[in-house]
Amino acid sequence: MSDYEQILSAIHAHGRFSGTPCLDRIRALLAALGNPQNKLKFVHIAGTNGKGSIAVLTAAVLEQAGYRTGLFVSPFVVDFCERMRVNGVSISREDLCRIASRVLQVERQLQLPEGESIGEFEFTTACAMIYFLEQDCDIVVLEVGLGGRFDATNVIDCPEVAVMAHVALDHMAVLGNTVEEIAGDKSYIVKSNSILVNYPAQEPSVDEILKKRCHDMHAAYIRAPQPQHIVCGLEGTECMIAEHVFHLRMIGRHQAYNAATAYTVLTALRGRGWDIPDEAILTGFSEAYMPARQEIVQREPLLMIDGAHNVDGVTALCKTLDSMLPMGGISMILGMVADKQYEACVRMLTRRADVIYTVQPDSPRALSSQQLATAIREFSPYTNVFDCNDIVSALKRALGSAQDDDVIIVCGSLYIAGEAKNALKDGII
Repeated sequence: MSDYEQILSAIHAHGRFSGTPCLDRIRALLAALGNPQNKLKFVHIAGTNGKGSIAVLTAAVLEQAGYRTGLFVSPFVVDFCERMRVNGVSISREDLCRIASRVLQVERQLQLPEGESIGEFEFTTACAMIYFLEQDCDIVVLEVGLGGRFDATNVIDCPEVAVMAHVALDHMAVLGNTVEEIAGDKSYIVKSNSILVNYPAQEPSVDEILKKRCHDMHAAYIRAPQPQHIVCGLEGTECMIAEHVFHLRMIGRHQAYNAATAYTVLTALRGRGWDIPDEAILTGFSEAYMPARQEIVQREPLLMIDGAHNVDGVTALCKTLDSMLPMGGISMILGMVADKQYEACVRMLTRRADVIYTVQPDSPRALSSQQLATAIREFSPYTNVFDCNDIVSALKRALGSAQDDDVIIVCGSLYIAGEAKNALKDGII
């Protein structure tokens, strides 16, 4: 086993949830590491769907503007190192091994209350803070992992700008059963005297919760403008925001709303003294790229990979399919985890597919391919369903049966998206 594989095993050995929801553990760990986060500036992004796209758009523009820009996102798609990037380049495996080894050593010396331990995301966040400081980043675009109030990233002081992406139902067992409860948890990224930029199409009840948090914290509330003249195609998305026309590489109507949010973040940064020329925004938006978000990886047949894994994400995917591929003829390779409202997702997806190949994600929370196939047959008895178990078998079967003008969609989980990209990259298919 390589050093990198050993380090990944050590990182993944940490629990997903490691005690009482709080920031005490990450504060203790970072304090023992010299509090690197206190020497950095941040754009802090929470939300349910779209926060990764907003983060990538914002970071791409800041890089174009000449700033050394860190980017922290989760989860990764193909390689763990994707989670920490500087000016678009992922942390090297050597740097990750070196930094993680240091954090492991410090972690062993921590005195935490009984029953408490450092979780995987807390550990990864600490590694990222060290790396971004070492890399002398001017600013870090920091994506929340889960929720907001007790997310490890919320250990930072007041960011340059806080951002709320679209809030929808997800992680209900942890965050609450309504969008209002979820928004309340996420709203804790708003700090005293800070700035919040809000997604342009939130539920009104979510808007009110965010406005109240801003009022209570004496923070400025800025709602992003609605994008206009949206034109979507398989080559990307064009839209007008604040009388400027932008072309995005990313596909889907929802990406215009994410771009409007990112544009407003950049405008707020300008107001705080950051020098961001219009040309940097045009270029950054046109070059920003988010893997496994309605990503076309092959044509003839057209093969799209999308990590949509909750109702909100699947709704966005279905809108794209309905607008750009309305004639049908769609095959799907589908795998899901059991805690993601999979029945509602399956109902939407099966209505758009002629053939579905079910697979099981490499996750302890995975829904088995057999269970998924059974659910699909119950919802849509006339859909052809094949239980393939694994992504390689499903890709071989789907591609082997496809004509050049057919469409294959891999979706349902970022685990599946990553497995598909790895299989294609390694030439297994």
